Amino acid sequence: MTGSSALPEAHARSTGAAARRVLVGAALAAGFLRAFAQMIYSGALVSMSSDLHTSPAGIGLTISVYGLSVAVCQIIFGPLVDRFSSKWILGAGMLLFTAGSWWGQAAAGLAELLAARCLQGVGIAAAVAVGVASIADAYGPGQRGYAMGLFTMSNSLGASVAPLLGSAIALWFGWRGDFWALAACGLVVLLLVLWQLPARPAPAQRVGLQALLQIVRLPATAAALAFGCAQYYAIYTYHALLPFMLVQRMRMPESWAGVFQALLPLSVTVGSLWGGRLADRHGALRILQGSAALGALAYSPLLVVSLLAAPGFSPVWAALAVSLFGIVVGAGFPAQLSLMVEHFPALRATAGTLQLFARALGSTLAPVLAGLLSQRGSQPLAYGFALLVLLGSSAFGRLQLQRSPLPNSV
Repeated sequence: MTGSSALPEAHARSTGAAARRVLVGAALAAGFLRAFAQMIYSGALVSMSSDLHTSPAGIGLTISVYGLSVAVCQIIFGPLVDRFSSKWILGAGMLLFTAGSWWGQAAAGLAELLAARCLQGVGIAAAVAVGVASIADAYGPGQRGYAMGLFTMSNSLGASVAPLLGSAIALWFGWRGDFWALAACGLVVLLLVLWQLPARPAPAQRVGLQALLQIVRLPATAAALAFGCAQYYAIYTYHALLPFMLVQRMRMPESWAGVFQALLPLSVTVGSLWGGRLADRHGALRILQGSAALGALAYSPLLVVSLLAAPGFSPVWAALAVSLFGIVVGAGFPAQLSLMVEHFPALRATAGTLQLFARALGSTLAPVLAGLLSQRGSQPLAYGFALLVLLGSSAFGRLQLQRSPLPNSV
């Protein structure tokens, strides 16, 4: 196994049961808030555009800027968590997130809102980095898959409920009420951390470029990174094209798009819980391979639906197709994170955040490329390209895992 595992193991044993519950609870809250904050005001985009006197593209940029800030800053905070005390990094992160949320509700223009969203993203990135490390510390290999499944589930759950709950809050209090809600959530987590969490001794593990390259080059972790990037590319291709397929080609009311947008993260939530338990029982490496191979197969029905979509085509088939894909790929997400931290226990935050960065890279590229392919060709072309990405990553991962020196280590 790569890296020194003694320090994180002793680190975890020194933490009492109550402190462990607080830290893991904060980790799950961070995972939930990361996705929840990204999409909470998606149902109030029109009123935001009117109130701030900006274009829909400008308001859409606030969602992209937040996601980009989280993705980039995770890479920065991962090494910091491997070197310094989690309490103060988590506390600082939640303070920045709360401050950014408060600034967002007071924003008088687009520039202020963009800056506030960047601050939110920096803060939640710190919290997510601590979250991955704390779960790695608190749970051994026999339970880590289930715990990582809960972490993945919290993120998917945040994505599922954000549009619905955010729309309800905006209906009563306006879009600024969504930011007040985020500020309140951040403040609660911050106070809980400061009040309940002890300042644990820092691992003091210095992380440089060589360590990052070592994680990327190891066959098993390279496969996990490729799977995560490709699967999130496929997921966000679906999110980017679904409303157009439902409204323009199937002639369904636009309100149905929100239901179908929530269906995929809900399916991923179910798959994550199931996959985490399977990873503990059968090994993360085996579940990782199975999910990657079946994920490409499970995406094929979505391609078929995109080919057949037309007025009168039953939305039940689309619902079944997306549910199948969500459950299958969701089953592999806990195994991906477990594999990263198992192979690099002394760099558990750095390895875990690299995995999250790979997923963010896929979700960032997909809307742009899928939109271009759909515009230049057709929606089935964009879905077909996503399927090729899944097949390519599966083939690459299979070659990497055949070279892995630790085929039964997790």
